[in-house]
Amino acid sequence: MSAKQIIQSLAELIRVHQQLNEAAIKKMDFIKKGDMSALETLVREESKLVSKLRITELIREKQVLTFFNEQGKVTEDVTIGAMLPLLNEDEQSTLAKLQKALVQEVTILKRQNERNQSLVEESLRFVNLSLDLLMPSAEDISYTRPHEREDQATDYKHSTFDSRA
Repeated sequence: MSAKQIIQSLAELIRVHQQLNEAAIKKMDFIKKGDMSALETLVREESKLVSKLRITELIREKQVLTFFNEQGKVTEDVTIGAMLPLLNEDEQSTLAKLQKALVQEVTILKRQNERNQSLVEESLRFVNLSLDLLMPSAEDISYTRPHEREDQATDYKHSTFDSRA
């Protein structure tokens, strides 16, 4: 297993994370606009990207494990960082740059997802407040004092409909 294949896998992971970051930004716009159909479509596309990300990460893990096995290095630490000393200078610098770029993309995605989650929670609070204002409880409709309501219930035993009229 050559380092070139692992470099290609890391580059693909970065591309997928960049696509996820773009989707997260679009998602924020759709949440702000309240465009649920566009948001639903975007979530489906995002789901496909997440599946692609999982597959690419599994491939990368297998490649790194194969690399270590071919080097005769059986270790539990099968990370990119552990690979660097086993590579030539060009491969080391390329792999280190890609690793740093991937960490940056993951951090950006995490922040954007946190912002989107806050927006969704705020929107939900607004919807609940609006529903509470539109649909007051039975206690809010009544204009009598609580102790008078009990007295009225015992004093008035007749219907509100006057059958004599």
